[in-house]
Amino acid sequence: MARSSVAIALGMILGAQAAHAKKTVEPVYQDPFDLAAGGASLTRASKEGTLFSNPALLHLASGFIRWIGSSTTLTLNKESVNTARKFLPKSAGGSGGASSSNSSTTDSSTTNSSTEIVNDVLKNPVRVGWGEAISLLTRRVGGAFFSRFELDLGAHEYGPAGLPQIELQTESYNGFALGAPVPTPLSWLIFGVTAKYIMASEEYVSADLVDQTQVTKYSDPKMAKSLYSQNSGVGLDAAALLFFQGSSLDLTMAAKADDIGDTQLSGDSSGPKQLKQVTSAGLGLTLHTGADAIHLAADYRDIGNAYKQPLFKRIYAGTKVTLRQHLGVAAGFYQGYPSMGAEVDLFFLRLALTAYTRELGDHPGVAPRRMYMFSLSTGF
Repeated sequence: MARSSVAIALGMILGAQAAHAKKTVEPVYQDPFDLAAGGASLTRASKEGTLFSNPALLHLASGFIRWIGSSTTLTLNKESVNTARKFLPKSAGGSGGASSSNSSTTDSSTTNSSTEIVNDVLKNPVRVGWGEAISLLTRRVGGAFFSRFELDLGAHEYGPAGLPQIELQTESYNGFALGAPVPTPLSWLIFGVTAKYIMASEEYVSADLVDQTQVTKYSDPKMAKSLYSQNSGVGLDAAALLFFQGSSLDLTMAAKADDIGDTQLSGDSSGPKQLKQVTSAGLGLTLHTGADAIHLAADYRDIGNAYKQPLFKRIYAGTKVTLRQHLGVAAGFYQGYPSMGAEVDLFFLRLALTAYTRELGDHPGVAPRRMYMFSLSTGF
């Protein structure tokens, strides 16, 4: 039946040997509103995103408590819903009266269904994910538990016969971060540090769907161990913030070192085994009144290019506009594509919607994933 064919295909995917797995310059956690502004968050970050962008920002909170609450996110690309329907077995049209003549029809429909699934994934890759964070941020210290997972399922044809090959990529990051600002005698200079415990897994596997001789190998659950296992380790980030405040104009400059001395990870997952030390710089300009603000920002991540990423994946830029502290809109430039989003603050409830594009290739247009992120936050 269709269900068994899909199970075999997924088993082959899960059992395939990993081709590569690596950490990139992408932060392990990003707030949706920061992502909507192109990911430029070194000089202004939202909620628990502060701990992963620049902990020195905690000192700029207007009150003692900056944020206490939880955030849940759901991420999917626009093709996901239609493609996922192809994996669900179609319900039978009636009961009873089954005859042997239906078996050939069932086998035929199974083959057609499997072919349809592969063809659909060839045209419309699926990328879905979810995230959760629980945090307490104050003007002096902040902590957050976080978890996020993303799965990308695509396919391509290879060889002279155009044989199908399924590709599966996963990203899983979980852990805890504890950060604090470190004020100095100079009112315009603030340092910050973040200690973090990370559990990480990034996998890339591929499977030839027509190589039936490998099916028996994929029934061994040990072959899928690296997909659900994670490597773990403790790391340290440090940042500096220069903040020059005026009556209606603020200038902010930031410098950040992530994973100082390289964060070493150990475990059963094939990767990553370490998070490399990277240095980044950011520049921000804020126009503000008593309740409204426009923040312009640009970040240059991984200045030394430790991860050997193309330039368009290391430059982030965007704008955040907040109105009466209850409505925010953002737009930016993220991985070579525009990003945008909005956030509504209903006192103890925050709703956010973000649209952006994740580029899996080495330059824009190779393997884009046009994503939508929905976020629900409760707290204050």
